[in-house]
Amino acid sequence: MSALVTNSEIRPWERSLANLGLAPVSLLAMREMQTRFESKFVLPADALGAFLDRLGADYLILAAGTKRLATYQSLYFDTPGLEFFHAHRRGRRIRHKVRIRHYPDREMSVLEVKTRRSDRLTVKERAERTFGDSTLGTDDLVFVRRHVPSAMALVPQVWVVYGRMTLLGVRSCERITIDVGLTVSRGGQQRGLRGAAIVEAKQPRPQLGTVAMTALRRAGARSGSASKYCTALSVTCPDLPNNRIRESLRTLTSVGTWAN
Repeated sequence: MSALVTNSEIRPWERSLANLGLAPVSLLAMREMQTRFESKFVLPADALGAFLDRLGADYLILAAGTKRLATYQSLYFDTPGLEFFHAHRRGRRIRHKVRIRHYPDREMSVLEVKTRRSDRLTVKERAERTFGDSTLGTDDLVFVRRHVPSAMALVPQVWVVYGRMTLLGVRSCERITIDVGLTVSRGGQQRGLRGAAIVEAKQPRPQLGTVAMTALRRAGARSGSASKYCTALSVTCPDLPNNRIRESLRTLTSVGTWAN
């Protein structure tokens, strides 16, 4: 599966993206933050250029090989009864996501377990694996159960693919990700979100006064807390209950459009 990011989606803001300086590897190491607070927003794609222009020299772009827009391909796993999904949509205080993520631009794949410990505090554990391998083996399950003891049986549920820009704060300890061209696929059904960008600020503690957070407010970004996994399942399985994430789904459709 490949990301469906078209030239028409990139063109309005690619010049602003090109004006950002490239981040050195040393800055990435300082901004990893496997334990962090996360704030999510939805922004119209045609507002991205103005948002990026407001960042000035305060943020640098992380290159993905020779590109500034990386491709992310994630396969999410859950129990047959969708234990992780239901924990999220019920607002359980501690909830998990398990995924295998592929980075085609770097020819790298990782197994990740994300644990949400509060509304915004997230801890991520990861293990590298053979590039392109999307199967959970015995060692993988041992790794997952070390962090999620209840994960006795896991099956693949949904693919989520998109293009990502990753910005690193120069003076602020902050990582800003901007996702475009979101495409979700389950079974034979595939849907894509067009006209919207999903922006996420990752910080060691909540910081509302950084340059990026101020620029988001000025750009009219709307808060949206639904995870991509929950969004993907809700869109491809409309009969699933989606209380607690319904408002975030409405926010996405108020900015962008889902297309088959």
